[in-house]
Amino acid sequence: MKTVNRQTELKVKHDAELQSYIMEATGKSRTAVKSLFAHNQIFIDGKIVSQYNFKVRKNQIITINSTGTVSDKTGNRLNNIEIVFEDNDIIVIEKPSGMLSVSTENGNATTACGILRNYVRMKSSLNRIFIVHRLDKATSGLMLFAKNEQAKRIMQANWDNLIKHRKYVAVVCGRLKTEEGTLVSYLRENAAMQMYASKSAEDAQRAVLSYRVLKANNSFSLVEVELETGRKNQIRVQMQEIGHSIAGDKKYGGKSSLIGRLALHAQTLEFIHPVTREKMRFSTKIPRKFMIVFNA
Repeated sequence: MKTVNRQTELKVKHDAELQSYIMEATGKSRTAVKSLFAHNQIFIDGKIVSQYNFKVRKNQIITINSTGTVSDKTGNRLNNIEIVFEDNDIIVIEKPSGMLSVSTENGNATTACGILRNYVRMKSSLNRIFIVHRLDKATSGLMLFAKNEQAKRIMQANWDNLIKHRKYVAVVCGRLKTEEGTLVSYLRENAAMQMYASKSAEDAQRAVLSYRVLKANNSFSLVEVELETGRKNQIRVQMQEIGHSIAGDKKYGGKSSLIGRLALHAQTLEFIHPVTREKMRFSTKIPRKFMIVFNA
């Protein structure tokens, strides 16, 4: 079972009593709304409100926090992919390390997109899957797919506005000198299709991330990384640039990993649903293998 944290934000369109307005705007029953009040899940402009007859004014922001678990049916495993969340418009999955997101030129490998396409077509041959973003083959973690063209178009056209947080955990080589920081680089791709950091911004992609050390020893550091931009191999290149390549990343200077894989995992994904406009947040645990280098 997966814990799912969601936030629904409502901009008040007219003055009203709070409970009545929420029922009107969401279609929730009186009993359901009273339960939200009872559990302090309703906020007005960021402050908890527990009075059902509180007067809300036009343009105020109502935030409804809700926490639940994904059912066993939704949490199915498909060829090592775990479906974390699914509705009529999107699917959120947890992809294993070693699996491609989408097909390459040879088109023969098993991919996350292909597995999901077969899955939705079991219900109807007309169903489709649309790629919204990608993870490297060696990277595990959360991915978002669209189930119709409308959701895909909205997500891709408004990516920077709809994606609120993308956090990764990584084991990097060595102990970082600072516990947290922000990295800004300019990335280019060479003829071998390998990304590298350039000192010049000309004809390069600006890449920004922030990091925070969670655990460290003399040989490795466990870091949480949040992306501000989403460039190809960005985390891998930027960590190499500061002399702390990701463990197991032979392509970008990492040592042979003690865990037998690239130590990079997409742990948290927070975004605005392209259709319902709900704020959705999904998190997974740090892979157990990542802790081996700290327990040895």
